[in-house]
Amino acid sequence: MDPPKPNILWITLDSVRADHTSIHGYHRETTPEIARIAESKNGNNFKHGIAHSTRTPVSVPSMLTGLYPTSHQMLGTKSGYRIPESMKTVPEFLAAQGYDTFGISENGYAGKAKGIDKRFDEFVHSNPSSLSDILSPQFRRSFFKYLFKSRAHGPGLSTNKSDHSKTNSYFTTDIAKQKLRSRSSNDDPFFCYIHYNDPHHPYIPPKRYQDEYTAGLENTTDEAVAFAEKMHDELYEWMADGVPLTEAEWEMLYAMYDATIKYTDSCVGKLFDYVQDRFSNTIVVITADHGDLFGEYGLLGHHMVLHDGLIHVPMVTHGLNNVDRHVDRPTQHIDLMQTILSIVDADTSQFQGYDLREQSREIAVSQDLRGTVDDDNKQNYERIRQYNPDVDLSHLPTSLVTAARTTDFKLVRTDREANLYILPDEERDVSNEHSTKYGTLSSLLDQWSKSNDQEFEADPEEEKLTEELEDHLRDMGYI
Repeated sequence: MDPPKPNILWITLDSVRADHTSIHGYHRETTPEIARIAESKNGNNFKHGIAHSTRTPVSVPSMLTGLYPTSHQMLGTKSGYRIPESMKTVPEFLAAQGYDTFGISENGYAGKAKGIDKRFDEFVHSNPSSLSDILSPQFRRSFFKYLFKSRAHGPGLSTNKSDHSKTNSYFTTDIAKQKLRSRSSNDDPFFCYIHYNDPHHPYIPPKRYQDEYTAGLENTTDEAVAFAEKMHDELYEWMADGVPLTEAEWEMLYAMYDATIKYTDSCVGKLFDYVQDRFSNTIVVITADHGDLFGEYGLLGHHMVLHDGLIHVPMVTHGLNNVDRHVDRPTQHIDLMQTILSIVDADTSQFQGYDLREQSREIAVSQDLRGTVDDDNKQNYERIRQYNPDVDLSHLPTSLVTAARTTDFKLVRTDREANLYILPDEERDVSNEHSTKYGTLSSLLDQWSKSNDQEFEADPEEEKLTEELEDHLRDMGYI
């Protein structure tokens, strides 16, 4: 008799860069719960976890299809396209193996906006945007509990709906617990995908967490909260002006960003413990879809470049055995997902990653493309130039940008140049000084390109969005 298949819980944190987490030596204890999980008996911390791209609508499709961005083709002006029917997804591969699949996401681009929700047996967009949402069976129970916990998980006593929409991790966690509870007596294994969005800018933590890191700031906690909100609202204007922030202003942003991570980490810890108490055989993955920039290359948020602040992300597993040999090597989401699917005998023929139990990755490959190939005034560049037509953006890529990263080096290639960096310095090109390494990485990237030339046709029909979901994506800065 075959052993029972493990349950699978995949947790994605939005916008969390590795160097702001405790597990990567950050000076603040922002992720004590994730650290506890990583350091436990069956835990692993992949020290060079590398995202496939810089944004949710590109990175999450890679996670859930096993394909690099240039293969799934949801890049540039196509990044808002939904996943085409010809492209299968992880929940479908697992359903074929008898898995009950359900997803819960606060980010529309990790759900309905990409058509991801339709690939699961059950899916909840855990960002209530209307009274009808709140009173629906999905939210009603969580909402009434939230009313008594709004200071710990929200803005406190506020009648402003937008204040409550900035922190949704409580709803995500509570709904996840409800869905898990309903499956606790089922014989079928489950695959649960969770997407926490609170660390995404504007970096507004719940009331209880707002003063977590404000001691020693020149400004008050209320001023720090207001400044983070201002950054979100004026993001492109600030970039057009060269991000002219003082040290005190940077410290306010860091304090708010770190507090959102600390809060989300606490939710992850509670959800992990809930699963461990009820399910004896579960593989857990905790990672981030991308990071965020804080002035690198004159940018904020997640835009245009493949700096480590965007692609180096936390990557922790629990219950995934025989992979510790790879924890010090570059590792990507499609590797973890391919390994898990291989363990349960699911179809991995579409996947372009590695089974980490048996294979090793030499380079991690990340890619991005803005709507800048045909016209350099499109999309993000235009949103910056509208505030300053003379802003110098010549250092930013105007074509597909691909990075090949090892543990120590990164080769970044565009149509016009290729630069080699010794990490963590991503400003000085060392191609001439390290010509052998430059040649080696160039060759590896060429080989990667030839062996991963499969391309799906992106579905040009964007998912029809509700007014509420469109407002949600606009509030996040996507549209």
